[in-house]
Amino acid sequence: MNLASTDRNIAGAPVARLDEIRTGSVTLLENSGIRSAILKQARTDAQWIGPSGLQGDSHAESFHGGAEKAILQYDCDFYKIWAVEFPDSAEYFKPGGFGENFVAAGMNETTMCVGDVVRVGGTLLQVSEPRQPCFKLNHRFRQPNMSRRSQATGRTGWMYRVLEPGFVRIGDMIEVVERPLPEWPLARVQHYLYQAVDDLDAAQMLSELPLLSSSCRALFARRVENATTEDWESRLSNGPLVSGPVTWFEAEIAEIRQETESVSTFRIVRADGQPLPAFDAGAHIDLKIANSITRSYSLYRLPKHDGYHIAVHRSPTSRGGSSYLHDQATVQEKLTITEPKNFFPLASGASRHLMIAGGIGITPFLAMIEQLEADGRDWELHYCAGSPQSAAFHATLTSRFPSRVHMHFTEADRSKRLDVSALLREVPEGTHVYCCGPATLMDAVRAASSNWPDGHVHFESFGGKAAPGTADCAPFTAVIASTGTEIEVGPESTLLEALRASGFQIASSCEAGTCGTCRVNYVAGEVDHRDMVLSSREKKTCLISCVSRATSRITLAL
Repeated sequence: MNLASTDRNIAGAPVARLDEIRTGSVTLLENSGIRSAILKQARTDAQWIGPSGLQGDSHAESFHGGAEKAILQYDCDFYKIWAVEFPDSAEYFKPGGFGENFVAAGMNETTMCVGDVVRVGGTLLQVSEPRQPCFKLNHRFRQPNMSRRSQATGRTGWMYRVLEPGFVRIGDMIEVVERPLPEWPLARVQHYLYQAVDDLDAAQMLSELPLLSSSCRALFARRVENATTEDWESRLSNGPLVSGPVTWFEAEIAEIRQETESVSTFRIVRADGQPLPAFDAGAHIDLKIANSITRSYSLYRLPKHDGYHIAVHRSPTSRGGSSYLHDQATVQEKLTITEPKNFFPLASGASRHLMIAGGIGITPFLAMIEQLEADGRDWELHYCAGSPQSAAFHATLTSRFPSRVHMHFTEADRSKRLDVSALLREVPEGTHVYCCGPATLMDAVRAASSNWPDGHVHFESFGGKAAPGTADCAPFTAVIASTGTEIEVGPESTLLEALRASGFQIASSCEAGTCGTCRVNYVAGEVDHRDMVLSSREKKTCLISCVSRATSRITLAL
């Protein structure tokens, strides 16, 4: 197609002025740990648009950009609406906030159609698809439901393919010079994408719609073939927003080793070659998997110049973390990690350390043993596993410390199971107990240690039993003891979220009931404890606000 520069905007189509041209490089998106190029910078000089988009514009994902997603445009008039809807994030709702390349007003998803050909400066572009919002918008605007709201309202922006490369400049007019599919405004496509998802006749029509992007047509074709709607959850959310300051590092995988059939170890270094921060035994890092979900992994070696060492179990019920690392991760793959955090340190005043590990729960104890040996302190380890073949590191442990390490293999003989009650029946003075493993083991240790002194039994869990879902979450009222203020906590909200919405700055980390960072004291009420952290004594006075709830009313010591 080669339309002359004298072609004019067709009747009834919108016209807009190109107010800003934006490009960006891949960086970490603030404290989210996500690599993204959404934070684009305005350019003042003429910019070249080639077949794949603006020169110098980058993308963090291979499925972003490319021939059919070369340029993103967004109606900057929408930012005023967003600022009203989300006033606490108003400072972020400014032109360029959605990561668009073209900042312009007066064109939107209701006035632009699939296949529209637009002339901008020396280029000719064609509308290829409505943008499908993803979880990066949640972090960009610090609103956990921003991507869902963008999808629901249709205020998403749209993509262009490049028909004729050329230069564009600020002030160029964006004019629709051809409209081959006037019956298909982007808003109508969005209707079938997100609302009338069961209309298979429309899906069939869209799967064959010329000029719609090939990825969109393939999506509708799969709907027709499978008679099901795709799962949007992983696109719209990658878990809770990160609260508080978090330091992330760009890193890469330097080495992968197979420890057992189901356990692999990974050595991780900084991408810039600089030393990583030091840490104490028991620490862990958060690792961003596939630039999306976050998982926590214990560091099983004390700080060394060759990087951080983690061990990952291949879980049959993996939600994307362990399966990705085992099946897809490669040496030199880029990822992001946090600085080490330690919610499971060795007790400094203990005269003896009794460690109980289950399966991959052995990992934090390896660094602990290394530290205890270096300090000449007394310790003992009970390691529970199905078989010698499935027990990572057991050969090294038993050969080096035959009198301190006790293995309990139960796959062939259930009678070999560790008798936790007998082990913890006595309470030797100065002894501290540490447990990391599956929920059943941790529950057994928690029950058996109920007579131990407060602060002498310690737990670590990254997988534990998940907090029950919203189906069994009844609303309740939290009363602030210092002011008498009542805060209503709905069935789809956590106490942590409700407290923050009311102005309380509660620190958190895992937001899954496994780290204990968001603990809050209470003075009255009956608590439904759902965490994997607190001892039976601690539960009498405090709760973990990210998962635990109250049966009706609770009074918090705030």
